[in-house]
Amino acid sequence: MVLAPFVLAVLVAAQPGPSSREAAAPASVTSSGAVSAPPLVASEEACAAESDYAAGFDALVRGQDAQALELLERVMLVCPGHPYAPELARLARTRLEPGARLAQDTLARPVVAAPETSVEGPSKGARASLTVVQTLHGITQGILLCEISNCQDGRAYVAVSLLGGGAGAAISLLATRSGLTQGQAAAINSGTVWGFGYGLASIGSFDLDGDSSTGAVMAGALGFTGLGLLVAEFARPTAGQVSLTNSGGLWAGVVAGLLMATQSGETQDFFIIEQGVVGAGLLTFALVSRHLDISRGRVLLIDAGGILGGLMGLSALFLVLDDDHGDALLVGTAVGVLAGLGTATFLTRDFDAPDNTPAVSVVPAAMGRHGGMGLAVLGQF
Repeated sequence: MVLAPFVLAVLVAAQPGPSSREAAAPASVTSSGAVSAPPLVASEEACAAESDYAAGFDALVRGQDAQALELLERVMLVCPGHPYAPELARLARTRLEPGARLAQDTLARPVVAAPETSVEGPSKGARASLTVVQTLHGITQGILLCEISNCQDGRAYVAVSLLGGGAGAAISLLATRSGLTQGQAAAINSGTVWGFGYGLASIGSFDLDGDSSTGAVMAGALGFTGLGLLVAEFARPTAGQVSLTNSGGLWAGVVAGLLMATQSGETQDFFIIEQGVVGAGLLTFALVSRHLDISRGRVLLIDAGGILGGLMGLSALFLVLDDDHGDALLVGTAVGVLAGLGTATFLTRDFDAPDNTPAVSVVPAAMGRHGGMGLAVLGQF
Protein backbone atom coordinates (compact mmCIF):
# COMPACT_ATOMS: atom_id res chain seq x y z
CA MET A 1 0.00 0.00 0.00
CA VAL A 2 2.96 2.29 0.62
CA LEU A 3 4.23 1.82 -3.00
CA ALA A 4 0.84 2.45 -4.65
CA PRO A 5 1.11 6.28 -4.91
CA PHE A 6 4.60 6.01 -6.27
CA VAL A 7 3.58 3.55 -9.05
CA LEU A 8 0.61 5.74 -10.04
CA ALA A 9 2.87 8.80 -10.40
CA VAL A 10 5.26 6.89 -12.66
CA LEU A 11 2.45 5.74 -14.96
CA VAL A 12 1.08 9.26 -15.32
CA ALA A 13 4.51 10.64 -16.16
CA ALA A 14 4.98 7.97 -18.85
CA GLN A 15 1.85 9.08 -20.85
CA PRO A 16 2.68 10.92 -24.23
CA GLY A 17 2.26 14.67 -24.09
CA PRO A 18 0.09 16.78 -26.47
CA SER A 19 1.49 17.94 -29.82
CA SER A 20 2.57 21.53 -30.33
CA ARG A 21 -0.49 22.37 -32.53
CA GLU A 22 -2.87 20.87 -29.96
CA ALA A 23 -1.10 22.76 -27.21
CA ALA A 24 -1.41 26.04 -29.05
CA ALA A 25 -5.04 25.61 -29.98
CA PRO A 26 -7.77 26.09 -27.40
CA ALA A 27 -9.70 22.97 -26.68
CA SER A 28 -13.37 22.70 -27.47
CA VAL A 29 -15.65 20.68 -25.29
CA THR A 30 -18.72 18.94 -26.67
CA SER A 31 -21.97 18.53 -24.86
CA SER A 32 -20.92 15.06 -23.73
CA GLY A 33 -17.78 16.48 -22.14
CA ALA A 34 -15.35 15.01 -24.74
CA VAL A 35 -12.54 17.23 -26.01
CA SER A 36 -12.27 17.65 -29.87
CA ALA A 37 -9.55 19.30 -32.04
CA PRO A 38 -10.35 22.88 -33.21
CA PRO A 39 -10.88 23.52 -36.97
CA LEU A 40 -7.79 24.49 -38.94
CA VAL A 41 -7.62 28.08 -40.24
CA ALA A 42 -6.98 28.24 -44.03
CA SER A 43 -3.82 30.01 -45.08
CA GLU A 44 -3.65 32.99 -47.48
CA GLU A 45 -2.54 30.76 -50.32
CA ALA A 46 -5.53 28.51 -49.81
CA CYS A 47 -7.87 31.51 -49.91
CA ALA A 48 -6.59 32.56 -53.33
CA ALA A 49 -7.63 29.22 -54.79
CA GLU A 50 -11.14 29.09 -53.36
CA SER A 51 -14.08 28.53 -55.65
CA ASP A 52 -15.80 31.76 -54.52
CA TYR A 53 -12.89 33.84 -55.77
CA ALA A 54 -12.82 32.06 -59.14
CA ALA A 55 -16.60 32.38 -59.51
CA GLY A 56 -16.47 36.07 -58.59
CA PHE A 57 -13.70 36.74 -61.10
CA ASP A 58 -15.67 34.98 -63.87
CA ALA A 59 -18.81 36.93 -63.00
CA LEU A 60 -16.87 40.20 -63.16
CA VAL A 61 -15.52 39.31 -66.60
CA ARG A 62 -19.04 38.51 -67.83
CA GLY A 63 -20.32 41.86 -66.56
CA GLN A 64 -22.39 40.38 -63.71
CA ASP A 65 -21.14 42.97 -61.26
CA ALA A 66 -23.67 42.38 -58.44
CA GLN A 67 -22.97 38.66 -58.29
CA ALA A 68 -19.24 39.26 -58.51
CA LEU A 69 -19.35 41.76 -55.62
CA GLU A 70 -21.25 39.31 -53.41
CA LEU A 71 -18.79 36.50 -54.05
CA LEU A 72 -15.72 38.68 -53.58
CA GLU A 73 -17.02 40.10 -50.32
CA ARG A 74 -17.52 36.53 -49.12
CA VAL A 75 -13.88 35.82 -49.95
CA MET A 76 -12.75 38.90 -48.03
CA LEU A 77 -14.67 37.78 -44.93
CA VAL A 78 -12.86 34.45 -44.91
CA CYS A 79 -9.52 35.86 -45.96
CA PRO A 80 -9.18 39.61 -45.28
CA GLY A 81 -5.60 39.67 -46.52
CA HIS A 82 -6.38 38.30 -49.94
CA PRO A 83 -4.09 40.04 -52.47
CA TYR A 84 -6.66 40.48 -55.28
CA ALA A 85 -10.20 40.24 -53.95
CA PRO A 86 -10.35 43.81 -52.47
CA GLU A 87 -9.33 45.46 -55.75
CA LEU A 88 -11.75 43.39 -57.80
CA ALA A 89 -14.54 44.08 -55.34
CA ARG A 90 -13.85 47.82 -55.56
CA LEU A 91 -13.99 47.61 -59.35
CA ALA A 92 -17.29 45.74 -59.22
CA ARG A 93 -18.69 48.27 -56.72
CA THR A 94 -17.60 51.17 -58.96
CA ARG A 95 -19.16 49.65 -62.03
CA LEU A 96 -22.46 49.27 -60.16
CA GLU A 97 -22.74 53.04 -59.69
CA PRO A 98 -25.38 54.65 -61.98
CA GLY A 99 -22.93 56.91 -63.81
CA ALA A 100 -20.49 54.12 -64.50
CA ARG A 101 -23.24 51.80 -65.69
CA LEU A 102 -24.55 54.44 -68.11
CA ALA A 103 -21.07 55.10 -69.47
CA GLN A 104 -20.39 51.39 -69.87
CA ASP A 105 -23.66 50.78 -71.70
CA THR A 106 -22.94 53.72 -74.00
CA LEU A 107 -19.27 53.17 -74.78
CA ALA A 108 -18.83 49.41 -74.54
CA ARG A 109 -21.33 48.37 -77.17
CA PRO A 110 -19.71 45.88 -79.53
CA VAL A 111 -19.02 47.22 -82.99
CA VAL A 112 -20.76 44.89 -85.39
CA ALA A 113 -19.60 45.32 -88.96
CA ALA A 114 -22.32 45.27 -91.56
CA PRO A 115 -22.15 42.13 -93.67
CA GLU A 116 -20.62 42.90 -96.98
CA THR A 117 -22.68 41.90 -99.94
CA SER A 118 -22.51 42.54 -103.63
CA VAL A 119 -26.30 42.71 -103.99
CA GLU A 120 -27.41 46.31 -104.45
CA GLY A 121 -30.63 47.66 -103.05
CA PRO A 122 -33.07 50.11 -104.61
CA SER A 123 -31.79 53.66 -104.75
CA LYS A 124 -33.48 57.00 -105.32
CA GLY A 125 -30.29 58.22 -106.94
CA ALA A 126 -30.60 55.42 -109.50
CA ARG A 127 -34.11 56.56 -110.43
CA ALA A 128 -32.89 60.14 -110.73
CA SER A 129 -29.97 59.24 -113.01
CA LEU A 130 -32.22 57.10 -115.20
CA THR A 131 -34.75 59.92 -115.44
CA VAL A 132 -32.13 62.48 -116.45
CA VAL A 133 -30.53 60.35 -119.15
CA GLN A 134 -33.81 59.12 -120.58
CA THR A 135 -35.18 62.65 -120.63
CA LEU A 136 -32.22 63.68 -122.78
CA HIS A 137 -32.77 60.56 -124.85
CA GLY A 138 -36.39 61.54 -125.43
CA ILE A 139 -35.42 65.09 -126.41
CA THR A 140 -32.86 63.77 -128.92
CA GLN A 141 -35.32 61.31 -130.38
CA GLY A 142 -37.85 64.10 -130.79
CA ILE A 143 -35.35 66.27 -132.67
CA LEU A 144 -34.32 63.38 -134.94
CA LEU A 145 -37.97 62.51 -135.59
CA CYS A 146 -38.69 66.07 -136.55
CA GLU A 147 -35.64 66.01 -138.82
CA ILE A 148 -36.95 62.96 -140.66
CA SER A 149 -40.41 64.55 -140.88
CA ASN A 150 -38.89 67.70 -142.44
CA CYS A 151 -40.31 70.08 -139.89
CA GLN A 152 -40.24 73.56 -141.39
CA ASP A 153 -41.06 75.58 -138.28
CA GLY A 154 -38.69 75.97 -135.36
CA ARG A 155 -41.65 75.76 -133.00
CA ALA A 156 -42.27 72.24 -134.25
CA TYR A 157 -38.77 71.20 -133.18
CA VAL A 158 -39.37 72.68 -129.74
CA ALA A 159 -42.74 71.01 -129.37
CA VAL A 160 -41.57 67.58 -130.50
CA SER A 161 -38.44 67.68 -128.38
CA LEU A 162 -40.48 68.76 -125.36
CA LEU A 163 -42.89 65.92 -126.02
CA GLY A 164 -40.04 63.40 -126.30
CA GLY A 165 -38.36 64.64 -123.14
CA GLY A 166 -41.61 64.49 -121.20
CA ALA A 167 -42.27 60.97 -122.45
CA GLY A 168 -38.79 59.83 -121.41
CA ALA A 169 -39.14 61.32 -117.93
CA ALA A 170 -42.66 59.98 -117.39
CA ILE A 171 -41.81 56.46 -118.53
CA SER A 172 -38.69 56.40 -116.36
CA LEU A 173 -40.53 57.50 -113.23
CA LEU A 174 -43.62 55.35 -113.71
CA ALA A 175 -41.74 52.19 -114.65
CA THR A 176 -39.48 52.37 -111.60
CA ARG A 177 -42.04 52.98 -108.87
CA SER A 178 -41.12 49.63 -107.27
CA GLY A 179 -37.46 50.65 -107.05
CA LEU A 180 -34.31 50.55 -109.15
CA THR A 181 -30.70 49.73 -108.31
CA GLN A 182 -27.64 51.64 -109.42
CA GLY A 183 -26.56 48.73 -111.59
CA GLN A 184 -29.90 48.52 -113.37
CA ALA A 185 -29.95 52.25 -114.06
CA ALA A 186 -26.38 52.09 -115.33
CA ALA A 187 -27.23 49.17 -117.64
CA ILE A 188 -30.15 51.03 -119.23
CA ASN A 189 -28.32 54.32 -119.56
CA SER A 190 -25.23 52.60 -120.96
CA GLY A 191 -27.40 50.89 -123.54
CA THR A 192 -28.71 54.26 -124.64
CA VAL A 193 -25.24 55.78 -124.97
CA TRP A 194 -23.82 52.78 -126.82
CA GLY A 195 -26.87 52.80 -129.07
CA PHE A 196 -26.18 56.35 -130.17
CA GLY A 197 -22.53 55.44 -130.70
CA TYR A 198 -23.36 52.42 -132.83
CA GLY A 199 -25.93 54.41 -134.76
CA LEU A 200 -23.36 57.06 -135.63
CA ALA A 201 -20.76 54.41 -136.51
CA SER A 202 -23.30 52.69 -138.76
CA ILE A 203 -23.37 55.78 -140.95
CA GLY A 204 -19.73 55.16 -141.84
CA SER A 205 -20.02 51.38 -141.89
CA PHE A 206 -22.90 51.27 -144.37
CA ASP A 207 -22.22 54.61 -146.09
CA LEU A 208 -25.61 56.03 -145.13
CA ASP A 209 -26.84 59.54 -145.75
CA GLY A 210 -29.98 61.64 -145.42
CA ASP A 211 -32.93 60.14 -143.64
CA SER A 212 -31.24 56.71 -143.57
CA SER A 213 -28.45 58.00 -141.35
CA THR A 214 -30.93 59.71 -139.04
CA GLY A 215 -33.03 56.58 -138.84
CA ALA A 216 -29.94 54.48 -138.06
CA VAL A 217 -29.11 56.70 -135.11
CA MET A 218 -32.69 56.56 -133.82
CA ALA A 219 -32.91 52.79 -134.25
CA GLY A 220 -29.54 52.23 -132.62
CA ALA A 221 -30.47 54.26 -129.52
CA LEU A 222 -33.87 52.60 -129.14
CA GLY A 223 -32.52 49.10 -129.81
CA PHE A 224 -29.64 49.27 -127.36
CA THR A 225 -31.88 50.89 -124.74
CA GLY A 226 -34.17 47.90 -125.05
CA LEU A 227 -31.16 45.60 -124.71
CA GLY A 228 -30.15 47.47 -121.58
CA LEU A 229 -33.65 46.96 -120.18
CA LEU A 230 -33.38 43.21 -120.71
CA VAL A 231 -29.99 43.08 -119.03
CA ALA A 232 -31.22 45.15 -116.09
CA GLU A 233 -34.31 42.99 -115.63
CA PHE A 234 -32.82 39.51 -115.93
CA ALA A 235 -29.10 39.86 -115.18
CA ARG A 236 -29.47 42.53 -112.44
CA PRO A 237 -25.83 43.65 -112.63
CA THR A 238 -24.11 45.86 -110.10
CA ALA A 239 -22.81 49.31 -110.94
CA GLY A 240 -19.25 47.99 -110.87
CA GLN A 241 -20.05 45.20 -113.31
CA VAL A 242 -21.65 47.65 -115.75
CA SER A 243 -18.67 49.98 -115.44
CA LEU A 244 -16.26 47.12 -116.16
CA THR A 245 -18.27 46.13 -119.23
CA ASN A 246 -18.28 49.69 -120.53
CA SER A 247 -14.54 50.04 -119.93
CA GLY A 248 -13.84 46.77 -121.72
CA GLY A 249 -15.68 47.90 -124.83
CA LEU A 250 -14.23 51.41 -124.71
CA TRP A 251 -10.58 50.41 -124.33
CA ALA A 252 -10.89 47.63 -126.86
CA GLY A 253 -12.11 50.21 -129.37
CA VAL A 254 -9.37 52.70 -128.43
CA VAL A 255 -6.51 50.21 -128.81
CA ALA A 256 -7.95 48.79 -132.03
CA GLY A 257 -8.42 52.28 -133.43
CA LEU A 258 -4.84 53.29 -132.62
CA LEU A 259 -3.42 50.20 -134.29
CA MET A 260 -5.68 50.41 -137.36
CA ALA A 261 -4.76 54.07 -137.78
CA THR A 262 -1.24 52.95 -138.68
CA GLN A 263 -2.59 51.07 -141.69
CA SER A 264 -3.96 52.53 -144.88
CA GLY A 265 -7.40 51.36 -145.85
CA GLU A 266 -10.99 52.28 -146.48
CA THR A 267 -12.84 54.31 -143.92
CA GLN A 268 -15.80 51.97 -144.21
CA ASP A 269 -13.64 49.00 -143.24
CA PHE A 270 -12.31 50.94 -140.28
CA PHE A 271 -15.81 51.51 -138.87
CA ILE A 272 -16.88 47.93 -139.48
CA ILE A 273 -13.86 46.49 -137.67
CA GLU A 274 -14.18 49.05 -134.92
CA GLN A 275 -17.80 48.12 -134.30
CA GLY A 276 -16.92 44.45 -134.18
CA VAL A 277 -14.04 44.96 -131.76
CA VAL A 278 -16.11 47.17 -129.46
CA GLY A 279 -18.95 44.66 -129.50
CA ALA A 280 -16.56 41.81 -128.70
CA GLY A 281 -15.06 43.83 -125.84
CA LEU A 282 -18.48 44.58 -124.40
CA LEU A 283 -19.61 40.96 -124.61
CA THR A 284 -16.34 39.58 -123.22
CA PHE A 285 -16.16 41.86 -120.22
CA ALA A 286 -19.88 41.47 -119.56
CA LEU A 287 -19.29 37.73 -119.15
CA VAL A 288 -16.13 38.27 -117.10
CA SER A 289 -17.83 40.75 -114.77
CA ARG A 290 -20.47 38.18 -113.83
CA HIS A 291 -17.79 36.33 -111.86
CA LEU A 292 -16.22 39.41 -110.26
CA ASP A 293 -17.25 41.51 -107.29
CA ILE A 294 -15.81 44.83 -108.43
CA SER A 295 -16.78 48.36 -107.55
CA ARG A 296 -17.25 51.35 -109.78
CA GLY A 297 -14.45 53.16 -107.95
CA ARG A 298 -11.90 50.51 -108.81
CA VAL A 299 -12.96 50.55 -112.46
CA LEU A 300 -12.49 54.31 -112.55
CA LEU A 301 -8.98 53.91 -111.12
CA ILE A 302 -8.19 51.33 -113.79
CA ASP A 303 -9.49 53.72 -116.46
CA ALA A 304 -7.27 56.44 -115.04
CA GLY A 305 -4.33 54.04 -115.32
CA GLY A 306 -5.14 53.48 -119.00
CA ILE A 307 -5.27 57.21 -119.68
CA LEU A 308 -2.02 57.86 -117.84
CA GLY A 309 -0.31 54.91 -119.52
CA GLY A 310 -1.33 56.11 -122.96
CA LEU A 311 -0.04 59.61 -122.28
CA MET A 312 3.26 58.26 -120.94
CA GLY A 313 3.73 56.02 -123.98
CA LEU A 314 3.01 58.89 -126.35
CA SER A 315 5.23 61.32 -124.44
CA ALA A 316 8.16 58.93 -124.17
CA LEU A 317 8.25 58.19 -127.89
CA PHE A 318 7.67 61.82 -128.77
CA LEU A 319 10.72 62.83 -126.73
CA VAL A 320 12.87 60.12 -128.27
CA LEU A 321 11.59 60.49 -131.84
CA ASP A 322 9.94 63.39 -133.58
CA ASP A 323 6.51 64.02 -134.98
CA ASP A 324 7.48 62.46 -138.33
CA HIS A 325 7.14 58.96 -136.84
CA GLY A 326 3.37 59.04 -136.51
CA ASP A 327 2.87 55.28 -136.70
CA ALA A 328 5.40 54.68 -133.94
CA LEU A 329 3.64 57.24 -131.75
CA LEU A 330 0.30 55.51 -132.27
CA VAL A 331 1.73 52.10 -131.45
CA GLY A 332 3.52 53.47 -128.40
CA THR A 333 0.28 55.02 -127.19
CA ALA A 334 -1.54 51.70 -127.59
CA VAL A 335 1.17 49.84 -125.71
CA GLY A 336 1.13 52.47 -122.97
CA VAL A 337 -2.64 52.12 -122.63
CA LEU A 338 -2.36 48.35 -122.20
CA ALA A 339 0.51 48.71 -119.72
CA GLY A 340 -1.37 51.34 -117.74
CA LEU A 341 -4.51 49.23 -117.56
CA GLY A 342 -2.56 46.19 -116.42
CA THR A 343 -0.57 48.12 -113.84
CA ALA A 344 -3.65 49.82 -112.41
CA THR A 345 -5.47 46.50 -112.23
CA PHE A 346 -2.61 45.00 -110.22
CA LEU A 347 -2.15 47.98 -107.93
CA THR A 348 -5.87 48.13 -107.08
CA ARG A 349 -6.20 44.41 -106.39
CA ASP A 350 -7.00 45.11 -102.72
CA PHE A 351 -9.17 48.17 -103.36
CA ASP A 352 -12.43 46.28 -102.74
CA ALA A 353 -11.08 44.12 -99.90
CA PRO A 354 -13.04 44.29 -96.64
CA ASP A 355 -11.77 46.67 -94.00
CA ASN A 356 -10.08 44.62 -91.28
CA THR A 357 -9.70 47.48 -88.85
CA PRO A 358 -10.23 45.97 -85.38
CA ALA A 359 -13.25 46.99 -83.36
CA VAL A 360 -12.31 48.98 -80.29
CA SER A 361 -14.43 49.26 -77.15
CA VAL A 362 -14.03 51.89 -74.46
CA VAL A 363 -15.12 50.92 -70.93
CA PRO A 364 -14.98 52.81 -67.64
CA ALA A 365 -12.51 51.47 -65.07
CA ALA A 366 -11.28 52.33 -61.62
CA MET A 367 -7.83 53.87 -61.82
CA GLY A 368 -5.18 53.31 -59.15
CA ARG A 369 -5.48 52.12 -55.57
CA HIS A 370 -7.02 55.33 -54.19
CA GLY A 371 -10.12 55.58 -56.33
CA GLY A 372 -10.96 57.67 -59.36
CA MET A 373 -12.54 56.82 -62.71
CA GLY A 374 -10.91 56.43 -66.09
CA LEU A 375 -11.44 54.85 -69.48
CA ALA A 376 -9.88 51.62 -70.65
CA VAL A 377 -9.52 50.88 -74.38
CA LEU A 378 -10.02 47.27 -75.37
CA GLY A 379 -9.50 45.80 -78.83
CA GLN A 380 -8.24 42.88 -80.80
CA PHE A 381 -5.16 43.68 -82.88
